Amino acid sequence: MRKLKPLSLLSLVFVLLFSLTACSGSSQNSPSASQNAGNTAKADATNEPVKEEDTQQEEAKPEETYDLGGREIKIGAWWDGTPKADTPEGEKAIQKQAEVEKKYNVKIKYVAVDYFELAEKFTSTVMAGDPFADIMLAPAAYIRSFVKGGYLTALDDVMNVKEETKLSDSIIKAGSYGTGKTYGFVTGPPLFDNTGVLYNKRLFEEAGVPTPEEYIEKGEWTWDTFVDVAKKLTKSKGGSGKIDQWGLTGSPFSLSTASIYSNGGVIFDEDTQKVAIDSPESIEGLEFANKLYNEYKVVKKDEGNDWEDPARYFREGQVAMYPVQLFEVEPRFQNQMEDPYVFVPFPSGPKSGGQFIMGMPQLHVNVIPRGVKDANVVYKIWEDLQSFDTIDEDNQTIAESWFDDEISVNNAMNTFKIMKFARYAGLGVEDNLSQLYRDIIAGKTTPSAGVAKLLPALQSAADKVLKGE
Repeated sequence: MRKLKPLSLLSLVFVLLFSLTACSGSSQNSPSASQNAGNTAKADATNEPVKEEDTQQEEAKPEETYDLGGREIKIGAWWDGTPKADTPEGEKAIQKQAEVEKKYNVKIKYVAVDYFELAEKFTSTVMAGDPFADIMLAPAAYIRSFVKGGYLTALDDVMNVKEETKLSDSIIKAGSYGTGKTYGFVTGPPLFDNTGVLYNKRLFEEAGVPTPEEYIEKGEWTWDTFVDVAKKLTKSKGGSGKIDQWGLTGSPFSLSTASIYSNGGVIFDEDTQKVAIDSPESIEGLEFANKLYNEYKVVKKDEGNDWEDPARYFREGQVAMYPVQLFEVEPRFQNQMEDPYVFVPFPSGPKSGGQFIMGMPQLHVNVIPRGVKDANVVYKIWEDLQSFDTIDEDNQTIAESWFDDEISVNNAMNTFKIMKFARYAGLGVEDNLSQLYRDIIAGKTTPSAGVAKLLPALQSAADKVLKGE
């Protein structure tokens, strides 16, 4: 059985939540700590005292202070983000919160709202001029509507985002949603939404087939290799002629989207604000997914539940490879299967330029509602609660809690390097896409014909959201 890492499940949850909300498992090495460090006059190499003017130059500038008069700062999400002292991460978060409360003279409170009630409560309280939270984690499904509806405060309207925040250029751009102003912010994309492939190490060894990482080392982990491997691992182990081991499993949605992204395609182009599933790269991706099922016949199809069945097949050792979102690893596979598994990127398509590409279809972001007073200071409070300097370390800890092999941990961390923002969540296109993928796999339509027929409806749905209708 696979062994659970020392990081407990509860502490893992906290680490995940801290990366998205203000409840951050921060280290104590914040910029303020270094700025407040006293500088003592020192002798130089000749033991002569340092001149007073030099000493003054060495002294750090006093940290800027604020006083919001004991105001309560509410941080909202669809869970209770209040840190608890039952984990090391929780203890650090409590300490960090106390430091921030003292610095700004505020009291921080975490507010939980049911996911399905959040949008209505958010919009109604903003419209009433009394937002229920000063900072809120906005679900990817709602954020575009909030932006277009005018419910949010743009950071650019209250500060110089590039110079006064720690946000990376990619996050600044991602949080603008094509408007030119940044409305959403996070420390960085969360690891748990990233994707790739799990493979069953035992099945590869028994078949004498090179593992994906061996192909990766040779620069040969491509669609062609993927198909070749899947064919060799699809077999009748009992000799009856009936296939009882499969090379691959996965839902039509997961395999189709992974194929589109890995070939350099997107479902929605954030730069042009257009549905782009009709691009040559995307159509080729859909054709590849279709061939996996119907021409190469290497995919074990689900039995009516395309979410539960593929994971069960892989867990039971019936299937060699499974396209996975990393949040699935702990609850669906860890300590639940005898066979060792390894995480690798989805193979590269012919139009990828030889690169691995992982599409990021959604991103939950923090926002400041319209009408919140002292929005620039509220942002600073959020930023001071974060651990920008330990992002990599925190993600490494999470990855090591999911996997007990170095290859998987390294590949999980590398997903950030191959990530491409390709967000379509919240545009009202997912149900139609799901049906399109199922129809293609079922042979009811071809990728080109199916996309051509559906494209106007997809663009119309997206336009309604983008126009704030």
